[in-house]
Amino acid sequence: MERKVLGKGLDALIPKKTVAVESENEKEIMCLPLDMIKSGKYQPRREIGGNELDCLAQSIKEKGFIQPIVVRKIEAGQYEIVAGGRRFEAAKALRLKEIPVMVKSLDDCDTLIVAIVENLQRKELNPIEEADSFKRLMWEFEFSLEDIAKFVGKDKTTVANTLRLLRLPEEIKEAVRKGVLTRSQARTILGAEKKEDQENLFQMILKKGLSVREIEHSVKKISVKKKKSMDPFVIEVEEKLQKFLGTKVRVFNRKKNKGKVVVEYYSLEDLERIVDRLA
Repeated sequence: MERKVLGKGLDALIPKKTVAVESENEKEIMCLPLDMIKSGKYQPRREIGGNELDCLAQSIKEKGFIQPIVVRKIEAGQYEIVAGGRRFEAAKALRLKEIPVMVKSLDDCDTLIVAIVENLQRKELNPIEEADSFKRLMWEFEFSLEDIAKFVGKDKTTVANTLRLLRLPEEIKEAVRKGVLTRSQARTILGAEKKEDQENLFQMILKKGLSVREIEHSVKKISVKKKKSMDPFVIEVEEKLQKFLGTKVRVFNRKKNKGKVVVEYYSLEDLERIVDRLA
């Protein structure tokens, strides 16, 4: 797959002013019938609560559209939403016939970038939706952690920690989506390596309302218990490998002196660094 060239910057992708511009082919801002607009396949936001949608619809009914939604032309007479999916759904709920849109010429990659940044700026993505969006940029468009950090205005560590949330059991991820569990609580649960331990911690949080510090304490207890049951030689090897490779390493010791070594990496560049280190 050809590497995506990152040279435009956000200013070229996200309009600063909603001023009508006429070109030979189309207006940049116009009103379009709702039946000519389709939901975007690159929309990162999946959770839209009924009450939230009702409030937005009421605001549009009272004040109108303060800002047009962003769309791109996909075929004759058909447009796809790039940013503004909630406003589109609210307009449908109000049975509006047409809405103001800003038409932009964007490829698939830029469409996803604009959708992610627009939602992040409005703080409309939950942590799991955010992580899914970052994953799509990495897998579908070969973005590195640095690329993503640049476009969303976050540091690489924050992006990597967000991506790690996708390793949680599905029940816990759903709790994060619904706001039952905070980003910090979810990230702390990841300190427990076994899925069973993570699920037990989650149930404890639901029952006792554990704080992040209390979760950290429980994770440490699990870690100490695990190390006591491990062969001291295996623990020493694990620690040496982690120090040498600069990443998390787990050594699983099975029967008859057989086992496996799991080395974690957080981007293709990180994997390349580890391979170079081994070489």
